[in-house]
Amino acid sequence: MGGSRALDRGLDKLQELLLAMSEGDEISVPRAVHISGLPADRCVAVLDALTRAGLLVRLQGDAYVRRHLAE
Repeated sequence: MGGSRALDRGLDKLQELLLAMSEGDEISVPRAVHISGLPADRCVAVLDALTRAGLLVRLQGDAYVRRHLAE
């Protein structure tokens, strides 16, 4: 049960960070790991899912950039 709570806390921290991002802001996988406490593979999975959803763009390496969302 403790692992599930740690995962939830990590995802909550990552969500707070991503919601606070503005267009053009960047986040790297190492920074996401540092902030969330989640393993790198989980952070990549979340960031890649947001990329597929059109919220982020992945640059070469570990950087992801917040996209402008059309209104």
